[in-house]
Amino acid sequence: RKYSKSDFIKMSLMGFLVIYLYYIFLYGSFAVAPAGQVNVANYLWPVFIVIFSIPLLKEKFNYKTIIAIILGFIGVFIALTNGTFSILNSSYLLGYILAGLGAVCYGLFSVMGKKFEYDKYTSMLIYYIAALVFITPTSYFVSGFVVPTSIGTILSIIALGGVINSIAFVFWFKALKVGDTHKMANLIYIVPFVAMVWTYFLNGEGFS
Repeated sequence: RKYSKSDFIKMSLMGFLVIYLYYIFLYGSFAVAPAGQVNVANYLWPVFIVIFSIPLLKEKFNYKTIIAIILGFIGVFIALTNGTFSILNSSYLLGYILAGLGAVCYGLFSVMGKKFEYDKYTSMLIYYIAALVFITPTSYFVSGFVVPTSIGTILSIIALGGVINSIAFVFWFKALKVGDTHKMANLIYIVPFVAMVWTYFLNGEGFS
């Protein structure tokens, strides 16, 4: 498939939206709030997929869809308040907000990816190139460049960026292409549970 200039602009904007903005929001939230709760807040993105798919993909919705969206937000609120229905912990509020913004970015990104149906591998290359263009000056002006010296850190970065994230994007868009968007969004909710298990064993964060 041949891509026009407008296609490359759209792919670059999608790279800005998720590879750049999403990960700034996500890792920023991990820095200021507990990982388990951040994962829960971040996984509002399946809810935003459903929300964005209605106007952008013209997918049908009914009262069950609306109830599911509302329950999604209520579930996250319960998790962040440890089931007390009280006001959110102010010391972690910035982290929750950043995770929520990341969820908006990823939800919109997923819907746009299904709408435009670009080649998964070509588009991923453009996404990452665009993100590199944006993140390079950001890193320079905000924090500077730090070259990791630990082999473990270097291998982790390569695995995270070059394998885990990129392959996950490819499989995710393939799933969206062959399945119903709303059903795929529901199935993804197994991930926050698995993530909480990992944070328990790796970070020592208990279940509340």
